[in-house]
Amino acid sequence: MEEITTNESDSAHEKLDYQELLNQYKEAIDKSTIVSMTNLLGKITYANDEFCRLSKYTREELIGKPHNIVRHPDMPKESFKEMWATIKAGQIWKGIIENKAKDGSRYIVNTAIIPIKNPDGTNKEYIGIRSDISELVFSQNKVKSLLSASSKFVPDQFLNELKHNDLTSIQPGAAANLKLTVLFADIRGFTSISEKLSAAEIFKGLNQYISQIEPVITKHSGFIDKFIGDATMALFHRAEDALNAGLEMLEVLEEWNTFLAQGNRSPIRIGIGIHTGPVILGTVGTESRMNTTVIGDTVNVAARLEKLTKQAKTPLLFTESTYREINPEGKSVQRIGKSMLRGRSQYTTVYTAKLTV
Repeated sequence: MEEITTNESDSAHEKLDYQELLNQYKEAIDKSTIVSMTNLLGKITYANDEFCRLSKYTREELIGKPHNIVRHPDMPKESFKEMWATIKAGQIWKGIIENKAKDGSRYIVNTAIIPIKNPDGTNKEYIGIRSDISELVFSQNKVKSLLSASSKFVPDQFLNELKHNDLTSIQPGAAANLKLTVLFADIRGFTSISEKLSAAEIFKGLNQYISQIEPVITKHSGFIDKFIGDATMALFHRAEDALNAGLEMLEVLEEWNTFLAQGNRSPIRIGIGIHTGPVILGTVGTESRMNTTVIGDTVNVAARLEKLTKQAKTPLLFTESTYREINPEGKSVQRIGKSMLRGRSQYTTVYTAKLTV
């Protein structure tokens, strides 16, 4: 019998050690990573246990099938065109892919596709190494949805004025001194209208009214600070925008009232008060219950002007401070006179306007 030298014995042991290490590496990768291999046509030649578990296909169902068997229809085809162009050129492609499991559920993987090459440098096959990031992405999407939903209650513009990106960082007492134009609109005779309607009808009608005026306010670079019953308070950086919004709101409501009349429903009439001046914009409350608000004499004047519209027999009134900052072109502006508003020690000069074009 031929004797095995010490060097040959050591070499054999090293080969066994390397093989054992390779087996451990493979086991570690297989247990923590989704691995698949495809031929040059994209047909699956290997699928590890994690791939089968996540896709809910058996290995037999996957082998020989095109890899797009797990492609989610929402994934843009352009992404895969880019992927194929990259790996056919012998380069590694990386990206995030949304897939669809056999039961229709979706999962999201962070993907690297690596070309395996022949000795001459041409592509032999492709190996895909993926990690499941579904929970992370779904959690991020949930947070985005919550932040998006929060903007329905606290406008993004409000947060921008306070120099905050979102509600998670804002604290009670955050405040800013600004010069703004406040528009205050209220439905006339809403109490009388409500007495004839059910609770559901009241809120349906109120929301329909708001759906008419809110786009007008947004169109003119304003944002609604709050709804106070049937009243709406909106804020604008420019007096011109506020006045244009108010005049267009009246026009839109006239069209809406024509529609209401067709259903024998009562028309909606509103009063609008507009005033320009300093305000304090901020948050009030505690860490467990907080609200955003705008306070100051400017708000009070706008609200009292709205109440004055009925007595002045005009749907819209604005003050001298607003008048000084508007462009009268395209408007018929009229000075109504002076009024002693409640809570003020001096008379306030008030104006009204109508669109002439």
